[in-house]
Amino acid sequence: MMTNLRPSLGTATRWLSCLGAMLLAVSLPVSAAPLVINTEDYPPFNYADSQGNILGTATKILRTALRSADIDAEFRLLPWARAYTAARLREQHCVYSTTRTAERETLFRWAGPLVVNEWAAFSLAERNIQARSMDQLAALRVGSFREDAVGNYVEAQGIKVLRARNERENLARLDAGLVDVVVTGKATGEYLAGAQNLALQHLFTFYRAPLYLACHPSVSKQRMARLQDHLPSLGESYEVPSP
Repeated sequence: MMTNLRPSLGTATRWLSCLGAMLLAVSLPVSAAPLVINTEDYPPFNYADSQGNILGTATKILRTALRSADIDAEFRLLPWARAYTAARLREQHCVYSTTRTAERETLFRWAGPLVVNEWAAFSLAERNIQARSMDQLAALRVGSFREDAVGNYVEAQGIKVLRARNERENLARLDAGLVDVVVTGKATGEYLAGAQNLALQHLFTFYRAPLYLACHPSVSKQRMARLQDHLPSLGESYEVPSP
């Protein structure tokens, strides 16, 4: 008995429909593909609530600008080192809130600034540490976290910096007495300390750093310019900080 090897009309129709969808996806220009926008837990600028929604002042500004510029994007919350590395190495990936340093300048395309971050040194209030300048940190154990621009800046001043995995762990190490001082964004340090019922002493502020969206060079200049046109002005011009 011979077997009919021809596909049924319904099967052929479904196969052609799938083929058409695949061809459409392949033909979709990269410039129209959604961006993958990575960020970290860095309140109050970017963080996730208990339901996993990504919030924060920088997030709100960026979402509004993307919507106005008609740019689709998927937001993801990752550890900072992973978020930053993905934007460095993967096409159509971006990361925020990112400090725009001289050494990072040519690695990304930039849009912003979104917000301004004050870099500060903190100790535990109960320790009564009296450091008032960067030079005075040299005799102390200073904490930051991996790939953080604040820690990189302090380290470039010749000060040894002990790295945690993230900002929350950085403060936990301060509370446990593993470091004497943490260097971080002032708003972030105060926000997290309040959430953890940790009494900090603000020692001094040493820099004001605008924070940006940094995108892989595969994101077109035209797309970045369209996004930039829909970002609000912070009312100041900033130089790219040198190490």
